[in-house]
Order: sequence, then C-alpha cells, then structure tokens
Amino acid sequence: MKPHNLVPVTALVLGLILLTGCGSSSDNAKVTPQPQPPASKGFQALIDETVGEDIPGLILRVEGPGTDFLGAAGLADIQNVQPMQVYHQMPTGSAGKKATALLVAMLHLEGLLNIDSLISIWLPESILDNIPYSDQITIRQLLNHTAGIHDYLDEDTSAEWFESGIDSIGQLKTDIDALQFIYNKPAYFAPGEGVKYSNSGYLLVGLILDAVLGEHHHNALRNRVLIPLGLNDTYYSGLENELGSSISGYILEDGEMVNTKAFYESVGVADAPLVSTVSDLTSLLRAILTNESAVTDEMRDILIGQESIVNTPYGFDFGLGLFKEIINGGVVYHHGGDEAGYKISNLYSVDTDTAITLFANCNGYNACIQKADALMQQLLVKVLL
Repeated sequence: MKPHNLVPVTALVLGLILLTGCGSSSDNAKVTPQPQPPASKGFQALIDETVGEDIPGLILRVEGPGTDFLGAAGLADIQNVQPMQVYHQMPTGSAGKKATALLVAMLHLEGLLNIDSLISIWLPESILDNIPYSDQITIRQLLNHTAGIHDYLDEDTSAEWFESGIDSIGQLKTDIDALQFIYNKPAYFAPGEGVKYSNSGYLLVGLILDAVLGEHHHNALRNRVLIPLGLNDTYYSGLENELGSSISGYILEDGEMVNTKAFYESVGVADAPLVSTVSDLTSLLRAILTNESAVTDEMRDILIGQESIVNTPYGFDFGLGLFKEIINGGVVYHHGGDEAGYKISNLYSVDTDTAITLFANCNGYNACIQKADALMQQLLVKVLL
C-alpha cells in the first residue's frame, strides 16, 4: 500500500479519525484477559508475528520482577521503510492525562490551587458563560469525569474539530481552540450527579493551570514532572516539538495508509499532552503508583485515593488520569490512549509489580484495532495469569 500525506483529506478519512479521537481513551473497554492457554511464546515473537500489512509497527515494554523486556518490530515509516526502534517516540493520547493530573496534585500540595475549588475562581467569564453549570464545577470533578461537561470528541462535535485541525496543519491548536467546539453544548448531567468520560474537562484544567502559573503549563510540566522523574525522551506535543520527533502514524483510507503525523504535531492539549517512548511512559506510570520516585504518598492519594476514585458503569473505576480495575482478584491501574494513527496501552499490576506498555503506529480501522487488542490480551495472560 502506498502511503500519502494527510492533506487533502476525504470524508472517509474524517470518519476513520472519529473512531479514535485525539486524547480519547483506549481503555473504555475492560482489559480483563479472556480465558485461554497461557502464552508460551516470547515477547519478541509475539510482536514479530503481529506486525504486517494491518499493523506497520509495534514497540513493547514489559517490566517486573524477573522480567525486563524492551523490543520493537515492523516499520516506523512505511514510505521510507524505516524499521521501528525501541527508542522511537509517538503521541500517547489520553495516556498522558496522568501527567496533567499529577501536575495539579503538585500545585495543590504547594498551595497554588485547591483541587476542590470551583473552576470559576480561575477562568474568565468569556469561558464560563459558555459552559453549563460552570459555577458549580470543581477541578477534581474535571479530572475524574464527574463534571458532566460535553466531550469535544463526542460524535456531534469531533468532526468539526478535526476538520478545523486538518485545515490548519502547521498552526498550533491549544486547549482554548479545542474547547470552543463545545461552547453552549448541553451538559451530560449536573456536576457530581453522574460520571462520563470527557476530554473537555482536561482542556479546562489546562486553562486553569495556565491561569495559576501565569504562563502555559508545559513549562511547569517539564520542570516539575518530566525532569524530576527522569523522563528525558518525553515532550509536550505542539509546544516542545524541537525536543523530539514522533514516528508516523497511520489510518486506512480506500486501501491506502494515510500518515497523520502532521496533524498531531500541530496540536498541544492537556487531555493528550505527551509525545513519549514506551520506556518513559512506563516510568511515569511506575512513578505515580510506587514509592520509587519523587511522587509522594500525598500526591498519589490525590490521584487514586478514596476522595478521587469514582465507580463507573464501564467495569472499572475512574481516578485522576488513571483507571482502577480488579483483574483476577488483583488491582490493576491503567489508562491508554487512542489517536488517529496511534494506539497506546499502559498498565500496571500492583500484585505482580509488573508494567506493560504497548505502542502501535496505527489506529482507526478494525484490522489494526483487533490485532493490537488481541496482542494485549496475550500479554495480559502471559504476565498476569
């Protein structure tokens, strides 16, 4: 299949993009492994056998007691036949929400903001007047999806967002640009009266962080999170592109692979802020969930403590930037990411002290999704059962 550039784009491409959505979660379906015989093949063999026509490339990190695997397979760039490498970077979608939430927790503990304060303290009327219930919403509710705010990646608004983004590739779009697509959209429910995943909440958090800090929050994210945690191969998409380079990501249009890389290089939003590697994303997840980093117990409690965790109808609980699920009697935290052309899984098992991070440089079409999900099921069986 011959790859080509993202522009011009057809209605079919937009439809494929809408299947994934910038910043949407790849974990909205339960990650529980299906009963099957334990995987007997090694990790490298599994990814080698998965790549091909439907999945250009994969990068896998599995880290735990007695396990330390880092491997890649397939292609990072189809047109240039560039092999995938373990150090390659790509947009991590909603898997980056945990970094945004962690920054909020840090600022809360420093007294620069209060996570339970109303958002109306920090945001101007030009925004608040266009958000239903804006006088009742707290920052914590934005982060654990109990605010009821319309998701800009919902099916009635996402097409316009992507069309606008495609038409303006090369021009940076930030939180305020994405937020405008939900102005005056009805709320899903009154704040605190329900739970529904909404990327828009994190857009508002990004704008609140900017107001608190007096500058765009990517600087604080770097200085307070990325540098202290040693995430040297991670950068804020759109605002720090000079610090790295994403690999290509692909969707399928009329039998041809379409490269979406340019679209995401022009977007920098707090609901999907990071371009990273499997190693750095694994380190970030471990840093939040274990006592092996600069993340304190107080920060951790804000993210996944009882005041933040909420029950959901999805089969797992929502924390701040993380999901909590019981798998085979053990506690697992996870939050992946789906972008048009990029699919990310990021999971940590508390009982086995094992993390799994999987990158695929494809998304938005069934063959990629099904094969990547099947591979993740095999990995879960191999690691958790």
